[in-house]
Amino acid sequence: MEESNRRIQSQYERLQRRYDDLSRKVATGKPSRTSSSATPARVLSRDGSLSIPATRVAGTPGRRLADMLGVEDDSEDQQPIVGLAPLLSEASPFQNQGAQGAEGTGGRTGIDQQYRNMPSGSSGSIGRGSFTADETDLQPYRSRMDRIGAGAQGTGGRTAPRQQPSYVSEPRARGEVGAYRPASEEGESGEAEARAPGSADLKPKRHPGRIAFGEGLEFSSDDGEFKLQFHDLSQAEFRGFDQHDLGILNDQFFMPRQRWYFVGELTKRVGFYTAINRGYGPLDLLDAFITLRFSPALRFRFGRMKTPYLYEYFSIAEGDLIAPERSLFATNFALNRQMGFMFLGELFEDRLSYATGLFNGPRRSFQDYNSAKDFVGDVTWRPFLHSNRFKGLNYFNIGGSWDVGYENNYPPQPIYWETANDQTAGSGATGMSPTFLHLNDNVEELGERVQWGGHMVWYYKSLFLMGEYGGIRSGYGTVNSNRSVPIDINGWHFTASYFVTGERVTRRVNMVQPLRDFNFDFLKPGGKFSPGAVELFARYSALDISRNIFTAGFADPNLWSNHVWATDIGLNWYLNFYTRVFLDWQHAGYGNEITTGPGRFTSTTDIYWVRLQIFF
Repeated sequence: MEESNRRIQSQYERLQRRYDDLSRKVATGKPSRTSSSATPARVLSRDGSLSIPATRVAGTPGRRLADMLGVEDDSEDQQPIVGLAPLLSEASPFQNQGAQGAEGTGGRTGIDQQYRNMPSGSSGSIGRGSFTADETDLQPYRSRMDRIGAGAQGTGGRTAPRQQPSYVSEPRARGEVGAYRPASEEGESGEAEARAPGSADLKPKRHPGRIAFGEGLEFSSDDGEFKLQFHDLSQAEFRGFDQHDLGILNDQFFMPRQRWYFVGELTKRVGFYTAINRGYGPLDLLDAFITLRFSPALRFRFGRMKTPYLYEYFSIAEGDLIAPERSLFATNFALNRQMGFMFLGELFEDRLSYATGLFNGPRRSFQDYNSAKDFVGDVTWRPFLHSNRFKGLNYFNIGGSWDVGYENNYPPQPIYWETANDQTAGSGATGMSPTFLHLNDNVEELGERVQWGGHMVWYYKSLFLMGEYGGIRSGYGTVNSNRSVPIDINGWHFTASYFVTGERVTRRVNMVQPLRDFNFDFLKPGGKFSPGAVELFARYSALDISRNIFTAGFADPNLWSNHVWATDIGLNWYLNFYTRVFLDWQHAGYGNEITTGPGRFTSTTDIYWVRLQIFF
């Protein structure tokens, strides 16, 4: 039996080599020495398939293929090869090369031996219909592994031979091998490219687009599905102090913020937002999040983003601030940017806005230092938004915000508590703003932290009013100690502004389009003076910290104060929609004298502020 199996295997290998040799010659158009002008008679079976009668081929059923290929039997007692059915149709490729594969070959034809429009048969049957082609339509020869479907079904691939791409376009920009296009659409534009089933290289449809400049530089598709916006925020300023013996506080020019924003939509349901910033510290990734838009009532953000605590922080961007910097409480204790996720949206015909999610916890952080997460949220209600009876209150807002979590952060953020700086980890910023409290180097934020806030905001024609209160009960401790001491902090501010040139606002976003842009050529003959938009503002803010910040050993009472207040008075001059000038005087006072350098103390500070801003 074993000897018989070896003979059968040897004969099969000879048959396969002969079959490969003849196939190669057919593909190159050369006649085979075994070709015959005689065409075997056809018999139509009951199921409609074609077969070659046994009388036309000598030998047993197991010898038919050998006889057709001209292979001699080298053993008189050789057993027949059982199960090899006839592989030839009415026009055998070994008898008529011009009809190779015309009607299919029982689902066994190699990939590159098929014609592009050939009706292929199912496995084990003959294909239906007829097809004629000349030798120029023959595909290049491929190896046996290609012909039997290697890389398609059953060999690690998922594409059937007739599903294989007939055309591969140019390589894609991402380094992939190409995109597929149906044969019926070859020669047409790139929009004809289609996705081959199971293909790993799928090229999306091209969307014609346009470029425009409005609130920023915008690239968008004509169908509105795709969009990319570039924005720039550049702030250059001068800060001067009224005293010349304030130690590290020096008159100077600097750039508080330089930011580049990349904002876009990959279909109207998916958005992205990336902002790169260089401010008081080094260049860093300020924001980077993805948004999924299910409806106006439900959006989902995931990544690094603004946390929704305090209206002043969450709803007013840095390019739209009233004064050059935020109020005392928001400057020091807003949660700033963090990693996490958030749900947000508008309900009840935009009367209610909400935002809530989970975040790492440490202020202005890229990472967390424990497994606890902060639950943060904000709700704003506009009860008279669509009222005709109380039109003056259409843009009256009332709401609150919260933050609940457990912290274990070293070093704490911020470690320098200041009057006129955005949060930063860089100590160099202390030379640009008075520091009223500095935590000792061994202090960490440790234990439960609960923050809350309430706000009322009213936009009425050219008038803007905002009042907000914030409170904190947060645990602090020292390194290598498990003892947590709760510290209570309270702060509030009241802010008012008015456009003397008549502009109206309903929110502080993309401030503001002047009724008449400033005319730089007004000094030329015939030139008319146009002022742009002028907004006068005033703000009072205060901050109180419980006395145990000193008694617990977290800060030195001989150098710092736990009570501070500040008044800002100034104007914003909008030359046009993109260009703005801040003029501000900030006067701050302290519950007890603070140090500004070795042997230098003061109970008040004054900053004279000039800032030029471009924001588009």
